[in-house]
Amino acid sequence: MKTLQTATSDQKLHQVAAEVETRIKALFGRCPELAGFAVQDLAGVSDEVNPSDDGRKLFVTDIGFSAMICQDDLEEAYNLIGTAISDVVAEEPEAFDLLRGRTFARTLH
Repeated sequence: MKTLQTATSDQKLHQVAAEVETRIKALFGRCPELAGFAVQDLAGVSDEVNPSDDGRKLFVTDIGFSAMICQDDLEEAYNLIGTAISDVVAEEPEAFDLLRGRTFARTLH
């Protein structure tokens, strides 16, 4: 019975990882100048976590661009990244652990 549960869990994790990858690729497609960014767990870097929360909050750091951009483009990229991350975590809670502590970089071909 445990083998079936493990297989089901592994399959779900692969599906969630594929969904995260799809969202990140789409994000880089929408922001051609975006070179990369990191995702951190707020609980791991801040003492300001509200104890009444479950402590599971992600935030974006280290946004990098391949060219100079204006403040409006920076804000738009930050909002797009935040929306993509929060949407995938809302739809697939398992994505939280896949995103936490990760750095995403554009793949050059």
